[in-house]
Amino acid sequence: MKAFILAAGKGERLKPLTNDTPKPLISIKGKPLLEWNLLKLKSAGITDVVINLHYLGEEIINYFGDGKNFDLNIQYSKEQNLLDTGGALIQGKFYLDDSPFILLSGDLWTNYPFSRLVTKDLKSKAHLVLIKNHDEFKGDFNLIDSKICVDVKNNEFTYSGISLIDPSIIPNEEPTSKELWRDILEAHAKQEQLTGEVFHGFVKNINSLIDLEQLDVAISE
Repeated sequence: MKAFILAAGKGERLKPLTNDTPKPLISIKGKPLLEWNLLKLKSAGITDVVINLHYLGEEIINYFGDGKNFDLNIQYSKEQNLLDTGGALIQGKFYLDDSPFILLSGDLWTNYPFSRLVTKDLKSKAHLVLIKNHDEFKGDFNLIDSKICVDVKNNEFTYSGISLIDPSIIPNEEPTSKELWRDILEAHAKQEQLTGEVFHGFVKNINSLIDLEQLDVAISE
């Protein structure tokens, strides 16, 4: 099984930290955020990884290289222009095979057990790991009989940034800017072809300096 890590973003809300450093290389307890995620994937048995790049992508290549120093095989999908989360997969499909792969946002910290996806028998087009939203925010999805539902009231859950994807759903077309949900996954959800699970552990998307501070406190605890 391969993993695809989305790491192309500019990290605008983390400036000035990201003026010269891509967000995935921001240090968390002495290691880049991306390194933590790669090590967690490796501990689950995943050694083949594709990383999409754009902003300061050469910095990421310089740090990780081909992955051999980390006992990994890393390939890079370089984007001349940002292609968003869906377009990234359309361009990066070249590096994938016909087997389901783990898709991971490169800006999150989690204790989710990736081995759960490695051993999963995917019988849907994609399997999304969801988290319960805070009460003050409206969720995006609900689960009914383990299937992702969007056309219901009082949605409880949001996408964590972790999923297992059947590559057959990725369009075979020239890559342009597309969103993962709106342009690829949503149509399958409406046909009840997406499954999901709710994860009650720790997931933190790093989108601001406050997020970094909160993560530092959470890890220290």
